[in-house]
Amino acid sequence: MTPREKEAPAPDQRHITTIQAKRLATLAGVPAKELEGKSIAQLSAELKWKIDPEFFLFEQICGTVVKQDPLTGVDYPVPGATVYVEDTQCNFISFFPVSWPWGWFFPIFCHREVIATAVTDQCGHWCVWVPRFEIEWILRWRIERVCFPTIFKRPTIGDMLSKAQPPVVGPNPGPLDLLTALPPSSIEAIAGPAAGKLARRVTRLQASQSLGAQSQLTKSLLHRRAFETELPPPLPVEIQKALAGHGVIAAKGASAAEGIRSAIAMKLGLDPAAKEIAGFNPQHYIGPFFRCYDILLPEWQLIFEVPDISFRVTQDINGNGVQETIYPDSYFDVPWGAGDTTSVTLVASSIARESQMLCNNNGNLPSVPCGNVPALLSAGWMSLSAPYFDPVAGYALRPNKPYTSPPPSGITDPCGLVPPCPRAGNAQTPFCYTLNLLGCVNVNGAVYYRLRQSVDGGVTFTPIPPVTWTYWNGVTMSPDAQGWYEVALVLDQFIFPWSTPSSGQYVLQVQIGNAAKGVIGTSANVAFQVDNTSPTAIPSQLAWKFGSEPASSFDLPGRSLLGINCPTIPRMIASVAQEIDIQFTVPVMAAHLRDACISASGCGGGSFTLTSGTTSHWSTSGADNSVTLTGLYSLSASALQGTYSFGCYASSRAMNPDGQDGGEDVPPDWNYDPIYIYTNPTFNVAIVDENYT
Repeated sequence: MTPREKEAPAPDQRHITTIQAKRLATLAGVPAKELEGKSIAQLSAELKWKIDPEFFLFEQICGTVVKQDPLTGVDYPVPGATVYVEDTQCNFISFFPVSWPWGWFFPIFCHREVIATAVTDQCGHWCVWVPRFEIEWILRWRIERVCFPTIFKRPTIGDMLSKAQPPVVGPNPGPLDLLTALPPSSIEAIAGPAAGKLARRVTRLQASQSLGAQSQLTKSLLHRRAFETELPPPLPVEIQKALAGHGVIAAKGASAAEGIRSAIAMKLGLDPAAKEIAGFNPQHYIGPFFRCYDILLPEWQLIFEVPDISFRVTQDINGNGVQETIYPDSYFDVPWGAGDTTSVTLVASSIARESQMLCNNNGNLPSVPCGNVPALLSAGWMSLSAPYFDPVAGYALRPNKPYTSPPPSGITDPCGLVPPCPRAGNAQTPFCYTLNLLGCVNVNGAVYYRLRQSVDGGVTFTPIPPVTWTYWNGVTMSPDAQGWYEVALVLDQFIFPWSTPSSGQYVLQVQIGNAAKGVIGTSANVAFQVDNTSPTAIPSQLAWKFGSEPASSFDLPGRSLLGINCPTIPRMIASVAQEIDIQFTVPVMAAHLRDACISASGCGGGSFTLTSGTTSHWSTSGADNSVTLTGLYSLSASALQGTYSFGCYASSRAMNPDGQDGGEDVPPDWNYDPIYIYTNPTFNVAIVDENYT
């Protein structure tokens, strides 16, 4: 079933709530008492031609509930969770600190009414229908108030990136292009940790695109919140001291909380005993939000009856039949200003029970046909058989194939979005991260099954350490001490989420057992080559000389820039700027090298020109796993002084067939060049207009 089919009753049969009645009454000029408690269908019939019929239409709000891996940034779906869509009306005290680009809100009163619910499907997706008049009211309310469309907007990653457009000749790149134009570390410095994670993801997705592949670089990626959690506001020092227990603003005998409320009431022009401020709590904040620069905003302000549609998510996380909150009552999650209500992402708390089986970009789960013997048949979306996989050596045979000859200098992906270049036979691509293994265990009367692994080529086997996981239907798989799982609980032939070790070859097999856990069958052995290690790229040379000097000058004392904190090159002789040459050499090594390149970048007022060298390489065989890249770069004497960068990029061939990058859709499937693990060391050098001594 789709998420919308899990809603009951039908959207037009729901009775409108008190808040809804007030909003519709204001829009339509009809007394609220004539509306409350009636269904949309009933009102549509009774008020036909009296109220704008568009008010009785519906708009779909869709989203996904995910649990994010704090290390990799991978979003795992949270299935079987209940999403409560709430009509919300709140009073806020706003705080826009002077000289800060952000603002915060302190909710002092909120009234919420549930207007729809949905249960997330196996991919964490949900959808609900919301009356059009609800959305119309929110949009009109904001538009009619100066700055409110701005200050109630949570900054998104796209918003932050729009402020970081580099100077270019011609049209400026869009935010998605910018995610790949700058290193993820630079993106993170500009737009925050969430943008840095997204930049890494987009870099991998973009590198995986091939001719005919469906682009996964959708704008919905940019609608993610720039600040993943609520961040504390820069409260005035006197409030900070009061919260720390110093009581510097509290009257004699009053608590710190009372003193703080009194101080804020004075800033708002209210009586400290006024009921409007009774709910103020300086430790209950939401933000940051954009501030408005069109008008001068007061530092503290009281805002009444702010309308919105918010969300709350619950899930039975331990199977006891009780729903726990995994996403609390929220504020301003729908990106109204973007005009897109179908890509709301709700990031659940760490207690949420996620599904380890990742859906592909079409919202589907993989499946495999079973015979009458135990078997390992698929890793994620990739079949464990030819022509995709070598079960003896353990390599994937299609992704990241070698090239018959090195690509031209300076090009790291000679194919890109054009037809494939000549390839040198099959790939030798290992796997990384968590492999979701699919296979057949419900055969020959099996009651239990387990997986075993060998690290000596299949000579001896031991059970894989026990792992507990949850299927999308909420069923939890928990093994005994020997690693046995119940066959009857297996769903969609997904039998194990294998967290791959660091590196090496591992031979796996699946065993089935009877009710007494006696072995009654063993699958064929399947080898896996895994590699979660990053390439090593440590420069052996980063040295400079004047353009007029011989090459031997790179070896003069003081010319090496490696190991120097904030390296600087004085480029003037007798107050005249000189051409500068830099020799950059990087040996690159990897257990499974995909490609590597070195480059130099400027600061907007000039750039280094490559004079000679081999600056890029793509592996030409499974044994081609090291290369020394070298480049001689020259900077014109007329280029501006400033900071210039030298960097190396090196990626591993390792991949994961989890379906997130659309590899199974690339025609023919899995013939693509994904990037999952890479290294990107960068070195900054300051060129200054000072005399060399």
